[in-house]
Amino acid sequence: MNVTHEPPVKKILYWCDRCNVPLIGRTCACGAEGREIELLQPYDVRPALAADMALIIRLVRERFGNVPVPAVLLLNKTGGVDRADLVLAHGHRFGWLSFDPVARKFVFDLAPEALPFILRHVTSGIIDLETGIEPGQGQGRMGGKKFRLTTPHPDGTAIVKLKNRFGTGTVRDGQVRVRELATVEPRTGKNPDWAQVVQQNRYHLKNLERSAVRMIKQHIHDRPVCNVSFSGGKDSTAVLTLARKAGVTAAFFLDTGIEFPETVAFVRSQGVPVIEKAGDFFSAVEKAGPPGKDNRWCCKLLKLRPLQIHLAEVGPCVTVQGNRWYESWNRAALEETSQNPANPLQLNISPIRNWRALEVFLYLWWQKAEINPLYEKGVERIGCWVCPSMLESEYEVLRAMHPAYAERWDAFLTAYAKKKGLPEAFHRWGLWRWKALPPKMRELCRDRGIPVREDYTLQAEPPDEHEETVEIAGERTLEPDMAAGTDGGYDVEAIRRDFPILGDLIYLDNAATSFSPEPVIAAMVEFEHRYRANVGRGIHRLTGIASQRYWHAHEKVADFIGGKDGVVVFTRNTTESVNMVAQGLPWKAGDRVITTILEHHSNLLPWRRLARQGVTTEIVGIGPDYQPDLAALERAVTENTRLVALTQASNVLGVVTPIREIAKICHDHGALLLVDGAQAVPHMPVNTEDLGCDFYCFSGHKMSGPTGTGVLWMKEACIEPAMLGGGMIETVTADGYTLSPGYQQYEAGTPNIAGGIGLGAAVSYLQAIGMERIHRYEAGLTDRLIAALSKNNRIHVYAPPDPARRIGVVSFTVDGFHPHEVALQLDEAADIMVRSGHHCCQPLVESLGLPEGTVRASLAYYNTRQEIDLLVATLDEITR
Repeated sequence: MNVTHEPPVKKILYWCDRCNVPLIGRTCACGAEGREIELLQPYDVRPALAADMALIIRLVRERFGNVPVPAVLLLNKTGGVDRADLVLAHGHRFGWLSFDPVARKFVFDLAPEALPFILRHVTSGIIDLETGIEPGQGQGRMGGKKFRLTTPHPDGTAIVKLKNRFGTGTVRDGQVRVRELATVEPRTGKNPDWAQVVQQNRYHLKNLERSAVRMIKQHIHDRPVCNVSFSGGKDSTAVLTLARKAGVTAAFFLDTGIEFPETVAFVRSQGVPVIEKAGDFFSAVEKAGPPGKDNRWCCKLLKLRPLQIHLAEVGPCVTVQGNRWYESWNRAALEETSQNPANPLQLNISPIRNWRALEVFLYLWWQKAEINPLYEKGVERIGCWVCPSMLESEYEVLRAMHPAYAERWDAFLTAYAKKKGLPEAFHRWGLWRWKALPPKMRELCRDRGIPVREDYTLQAEPPDEHEETVEIAGERTLEPDMAAGTDGGYDVEAIRRDFPILGDLIYLDNAATSFSPEPVIAAMVEFEHRYRANVGRGIHRLTGIASQRYWHAHEKVADFIGGKDGVVVFTRNTTESVNMVAQGLPWKAGDRVITTILEHHSNLLPWRRLARQGVTTEIVGIGPDYQPDLAALERAVTENTRLVALTQASNVLGVVTPIREIAKICHDHGALLLVDGAQAVPHMPVNTEDLGCDFYCFSGHKMSGPTGTGVLWMKEACIEPAMLGGGMIETVTADGYTLSPGYQQYEAGTPNIAGGIGLGAAVSYLQAIGMERIHRYEAGLTDRLIAALSKNNRIHVYAPPDPARRIGVVSFTVDGFHPHEVALQLDEAADIMVRSGHHCCQPLVESLGLPEGTVRASLAYYNTRQEIDLLVATLDEITR
């Protein structure tokens, strides 16, 4: 049988009636013993600060006139649909403060215990049960009964009287429900301020401090480094103060990118280093949807990832944190020390875990410590301004304090709800804060007629038949104005906004397939929705638009690779392009093909198959720098060599081969040159004329274009078409045919029109950024990755030593781990996607003595330094 033990929280508050102050211990500095006050779950009590006081005073006086409110009010958090606080004054219940997320207003419900302190000052809000209710109702016991009023009275709390007895009641819809009536004896009390409260609790505060500092000192040497995790909130401020007294000087703050600016400014004022954000919340939320209290994906992206990077630099450490039992039931069983399950490097200690918010504030006031100004402005939970754990009442504060922030989040929630068919309450009432609604919110929905599914999620509304459901944007490209970028004018965050898929994962498998930006997808959708028609086979309007856009895509590609004087043919991929050359050249027995050990299977197997026709294939090796052995290649090229075929950049080693030098060798011996540019085109400027090649092949899906698209560029249209049929002929007679000129003769049948147009959009997108810019930016990432990996003696990197001769494809192995195991752990531990295995280059990896292959991280222009750092940090953790 499982026995659940309730945490040792303090359920009692003490109050000195002599000094009229709350106590955090049993006795007051005046010598009096405190009176016990039972608190409500979760038993956390805190001072009412400036915004709280102003709100309570306003609500009370709007109802009852110029009623005095003491300077010391306490708020005992209780359960509710949103904010719900029991207000304590003079050591008694004063009332309940709550926020209605539907009506979007605060409500104060007066407690009967408040009447002795305010009744003599009340000038309004009193209902006389002798004259204010309909005749015949006031017979017998009045408490608990409901009576119809004779005169209008605003809904909400009221004071009721019957002769010399008083009580409170609730007015609704012209009726008043009366609580118990009793004789009220007027009372007065001292009106101390919080400075006096601190003074009367100094002895207890000293004991709290002494115990917390002792705990920190006890564990300060459990790991080589000790630091403080600082959030900018009251709890971490108290912990920072205590840790500094214990001799801890190091601290850090994780900037999620969606922090209140007041918090960031406060953190900097405390001299705490700021760790910059490692993820883009607004890119991630487009894909993942809004986070919830029960679906906190954002914490992993915005906090755990940068923490992992930071800890990889710091090493094993003891981290002092401000977690308290009273914050949530998940923390109610928090031990003195706890191993961070997400980061084995970190041992957390919680020296104030048994403090209530009252103790925290009193301690900070006693120490005259600076406190985050957001508390006085009405924000109780200091954190991200879109955090689902924030209350809707606090979100109203955000609307007034930072309207631009609120407008941005409101716009997203409204669009998301519309897209998912969710009711307006999803946004208006703050129901987005849960993936599965808790009981109180389900009850609210039931009472208001909002349907909820059996799994407690909101039920979608039927779509409006008259509403436009699909909005198609015209083709666009990213404007190359990135002067605000932090990497020499390269604004990677502006680029990443066009890739919603990047939101909550780290994608380092770009050598296999890259992601497409929104303009590419929009161009394809526009074709399907606006002018879908076949190309070159009609004269109507739609086919004219489609033909022009498809032809223009060929022109864009030709310009992109400096190949306007040649022929650009659209294919399915690099593999098909290479095979078209292998099948289309007029081979004869004795011809030879020279290639290298670096090649992808797609640039090897088509030549091997030519052995059936008497064509031999010779493979040239590589040197220690992974470059092809040019001397061996030159020896291999003879008068019988028909073709040399090699990659411009290896998809395993990232080495960039000397194409121009090889082109000269080929042409000196009368051989043709085919270049596999699949890994080069996405990462560097390419000019086929400068390269001196005869054929250039690449894939669209590796350069942010659609899958199923590729290019074969030919200096001259010198191969036989692989397929015959419609669309590639000018005329057909009973006994012959005439081929169309240009690319059309190689694209028989209906092509991938949408894909071709999308490929053209991808080219425009890359050109708008600038391939030189992309190359420089990726080179910096690659240098960073190789340098960091090389520091780990259990990781072996296979990359060319010359930074000028490589692209962002980095292969490595990890001692004691199969490459597949490393890739799986990276995915599961940190959402990092890499490739593992032979990478379709089995002869190469086996020649390197790596029969199981390698782990490969391949970069793109939308990757970031933080992603590189997280990869390295995770690998360090795996190897550790």
